[in-house]
Amino acid sequence: MARRKTRKKKVTKKQITITAKKLWALFVAIWVLYFFVIISAPESVFAYLFISLNLLFGIIWTHILFGLIMIIWVVIFLEPLKIQRRLFPKVFFLLFAATGVLSLPILEEQNLHSMGKWAGWYLWDMIVTLTYFLMWNANPTKIIIITIFLGALAWLLYSIDAKNLVPKMNIDVGPIATKKKDTKKSTKKPLLPINNVSTEIPSDASIKKNLFKSLIKGKMEKKIANKKEKKKAILINFPKDKPTFDTNIMDKIPKNTVKIDEWILIEKARKIQGKLAEFNIPVEVSGYDIGPTVIQFKIKPDSGIKVSSIERLKKDLSLSMRSKSLRILAPIPGTNVVGIEIPNPNAEIVYLKEILRSKEMKTNMNKQFTNLCVGKWIDGSIFLQPLEKMPHLLVAGATWSGKSVAINDFILSLMYQNSPSELKFIMIDPKQVELGLYEGLPYLLAPIINDPEKALRALKWAVEEMKSRYKLLKVNKVRNIEEYNSKVSDKEKMNRIVIIIDELADLMMSGKKKDVELYISRIAQMARAVWMHLIVATQRPSVNVITGLIKANIPTRIAFGVVSQIDSRTILDRMWAEDLLGKWDLLFSSPANKYPIRVQAPFVSTEDTEKIIKSIQNKYMQGLSEEDIYDSKLIEALEQSAATTGPGVWAGNGDELLLRQAIEVIQETRKASITLLQRRLKVGFARAARLMDQLEERWVVWPQEGSKAREIRI
Repeated sequence: MARRKTRKKKVTKKQITITAKKLWALFVAIWVLYFFVIISAPESVFAYLFISLNLLFGIIWTHILFGLIMIIWVVIFLEPLKIQRRLFPKVFFLLFAATGVLSLPILEEQNLHSMGKWAGWYLWDMIVTLTYFLMWNANPTKIIIITIFLGALAWLLYSIDAKNLVPKMNIDVGPIATKKKDTKKSTKKPLLPINNVSTEIPSDASIKKNLFKSLIKGKMEKKIANKKEKKKAILINFPKDKPTFDTNIMDKIPKNTVKIDEWILIEKARKIQGKLAEFNIPVEVSGYDIGPTVIQFKIKPDSGIKVSSIERLKKDLSLSMRSKSLRILAPIPGTNVVGIEIPNPNAEIVYLKEILRSKEMKTNMNKQFTNLCVGKWIDGSIFLQPLEKMPHLLVAGATWSGKSVAINDFILSLMYQNSPSELKFIMIDPKQVELGLYEGLPYLLAPIINDPEKALRALKWAVEEMKSRYKLLKVNKVRNIEEYNSKVSDKEKMNRIVIIIDELADLMMSGKKKDVELYISRIAQMARAVWMHLIVATQRPSVNVITGLIKANIPTRIAFGVVSQIDSRTILDRMWAEDLLGKWDLLFSSPANKYPIRVQAPFVSTEDTEKIIKSIQNKYMQGLSEEDIYDSKLIEALEQSAATTGPGVWAGNGDELLLRQAIEVIQETRKASITLLQRRLKVGFARAARLMDQLEERWVVWPQEGSKAREIRI
């Protein structure tokens, strides 16, 4: 077994990709050779190629077949297509069948002596055999040959997926009324199509016509669905060497030669003691920590002093120290001192390159490969946090506070530790400017999603993918993906999926707030064991965006600078975020820490990001296009109609969509009640009652009779 494994590693499978350019070049070369032999060099060595063709097709039909080759290539290249090697046998089979059709005149008995000139020797055997079994009757033989030709043509068109050559049918069919066997038949109006707002009664002929159209539409959708199921995503085994890119391509880290003088720290400490002494609060400065942008003084109050009395003097301390921002941490967790944090006058920028090349990063990569480069602690040490322990992350902060830079840090740090075979991203960017740099990377399952409607479909697909993964775990009797991957082969292993939403507020305000909230909460509740994670960011930390359900399911949060204490409480359930300095200064909160941790996030420039993306593309995307790396099922889900996305309605023509969904619910459950519409469509009582009235006006349901559920007419 060991020898077989080492043998597999040495063998590299090369897939031959035949593109349109290569086929056109081959086509031109054939025609140049053809004319060269016929006109310029009929006695050359190349003429032996045509001697063999003459034996197969005959002298005359050899020239005709070259014309057929031109026609077939023109049909194929109406739109650029990638043709695989299995297409060529079908093309040549079609050419043989076409030769038989063009050779129909030789079926007459008096023309059988001219076989070598007309059709070649292979047709002579076939036609003689057919005519012998058909009692020398030419007409059945012709029918058989034509049938073979049409079958070969259909086979070829089906193999190249010629759906683009067929006009699309856009049929919008409303529900069709069925008969009701009761005495009220003559007094009730038949059902009208949903899109028709007229009150005219349709005739029986129009109802049959709609029925016929619906049957056609159903068959077409079934054929398209079956054809899509046959398409399989290309399985690409990328190299798994780590790290995936070299940090030397990033710009050099400038050295910070400016250091803070000790006498400045002593002066600040004396001001703190003096101000607190004015309010009869004697304290002792026991030490300090100098971080990249913040200095933390550790003060120890005398016995009998309440810690809350120090917290109330925040504004007075800020006034005496002339500090634009001051935070009091009373007490510092695990100690008997109170921390007072003020800005560092000689602030230092933390760079992502510095963290990626640190010893802490190398040590943690030996344990797991989901370490997020959060930044540096207030004491200057590097802070890394594994995503699988979070397992989801909520990032919020005001504009220009560093939120987008942190998202780039997390994406690059994950790509640094994982190959495209191990990690996949679904990136949702409604603003269309933040995540566009990552377009075309092999880490993506789909193109960058900018449309809120497609974003909801992507979240719905993620929920279905989560369910399918749990089914696999149940079948294999394992608890998580790690155990599953240890049991299966390399081709069957699952990768980790990280869903990044750069602006949650735009999705929540797009018309389907409840559906977005539901899908995010569903993924956050259950997706940890199947290696699916959420990183959600927003610059609008309000209760309309960061709802209680989302907060309850995403306990790990990062808060950048905000405007007010209300926004801070919305993110962290406590104040302090309003005291942050900006410029990538953040508070990290997780269930493992009782108090938020102050961290300075690393900075990565756009130029460095572009260099990293280019190096990854050069390493993994050789010979591959963007379509090769995307997931076909997710692409199909993104192309679905809006009516099948979810139970809610997007902005615009919402009543019609709700009516359609209400009819679908009624047809599925065979029940019609206001409470049923409330539960299934997730609308209020007034909206559900109005929908029921509209359904009654359009003769979908019968009028209300007491407290019973309404009878259905469809």
